Amino acid sequence: MQQPFSNHRLPPGEGHVIDLQNLDSILPTLLDLNKRYGDHFKARFAGQDSWLYVLSHPEMARHVLARNYKNYRKGVGIDLVNVLLGRGIMVSEGDLWKRQRKMLQPMFNRDNLHQLMPLMSDCTTRFIKHLQADMANSKPVNITEATGHAALNFILYALFSEDLIRIIDETGSNPFLMVTDESDRDLLFARRFRGLSKLILDMIDRRKKEHRRPFDILSMIMDASEKSTGEPMPQKQQLDETLTLIIAGHETTASALNWAWYLIARHPEVERRLIDEARQVLGGQPPHPDNIGHLSYTRQVLEEAMRLYPPGWLLTRRAIDEDEICGIHTPAGTDIFIPPYLVHRHPDFWDDPERFDPDRFAPQRKASLPQGAYLAFSIGPRNCIGESMALYEMIIHISMTIPNIHLQLLPNQDIELQALVNLRPKHDLYMQASSQQ
Repeated sequence: MQQPFSNHRLPPGEGHVIDLQNLDSILPTLLDLNKRYGDHFKARFAGQDSWLYVLSHPEMARHVLARNYKNYRKGVGIDLVNVLLGRGIMVSEGDLWKRQRKMLQPMFNRDNLHQLMPLMSDCTTRFIKHLQADMANSKPVNITEATGHAALNFILYALFSEDLIRIIDETGSNPFLMVTDESDRDLLFARRFRGLSKLILDMIDRRKKEHRRPFDILSMIMDASEKSTGEPMPQKQQLDETLTLIIAGHETTASALNWAWYLIARHPEVERRLIDEARQVLGGQPPHPDNIGHLSYTRQVLEEAMRLYPPGWLLTRRAIDEDEICGIHTPAGTDIFIPPYLVHRHPDFWDDPERFDPDRFAPQRKASLPQGAYLAFSIGPRNCIGESMALYEMIIHISMTIPNIHLQLLPNQDIELQALVNLRPKHDLYMQASSQQ
């Protein structure tokens, strides 16, 4: 068994450079260095003197993300995200982050999620009809594109409800589709995406003038206030949080569903268990608050898919003050990489880690995992605020689709990873849909 921590004051590794200008190279480089050095090593960024520590042991992740999280700010790559999302909750720090987290957290409570379940079911029904149309035309399904559109549809209607319908009716198109139509996340995309701000601000102003608050997340953002003072969220912050939810609320879910369907298609025994559970629990009806918790195997499949292919495959932090991470000296200013992709494959915590085995997340086995071994939604105070909403959405998506549609992976596809902001296939995945037996 690999010793979890080194006696060295610094991690091993000398002379290794991580090229931030070539994002495609980062995951292969980390995999190579992980094989050479194990679960902690150091490198540098091109042109910089300070250290980068790459940590893939759960206890190290726990220290940085949970136990001593106050000493760590968001790390490299945040500049582009700032351009894209402003000062939304994904990138804000300090008192602003605390204030925003407290105001946004109630929006994702169980009552609101239950009210959003019919929308999740409606979006899944659209997804099924899309697959059935491809079936009728003997057309292969671009599952990467289809899951992206399904996830975007849900978050847009959850955010804007009747106002999105109005915009589409008035203009004849959905201006937010650029999020799925364009895969690059460069400065040009960021500027175009921020160009949607006017639409959102117009929605906010129109609702205020009309004294209108439909049940959706935008209304909740508009009505959010600081509990201690009653002070409302500033409109600039309302805009940034809305833009953040569009990106974060669709990209991670789309990635997870894409990989889940890929893995299900390769494991017919898993598909059979999913079908049996969905038919037994749902009886042909959409999930509802009283039975969604009984779709336990469906949740296990999704959790195992996100273990193998975590959408947020890399977490970055930077040390504010000097620290000791499990005996490793960490100077102030040290950049930290915590790659869930590597943590989720640590051989001391995951037997045969490359094997797809949803039973890893059966209740007793899941309970035995140490905090930090599973980071699909991160851990600690800065874990994903929309975790429960994403899980509800994905469980409904799989459980409604699987009894009706069989998806078979088309042969001779090059399954390469594209590890940019989220973990995607480098080339879209295609499947053949047929009616479920």
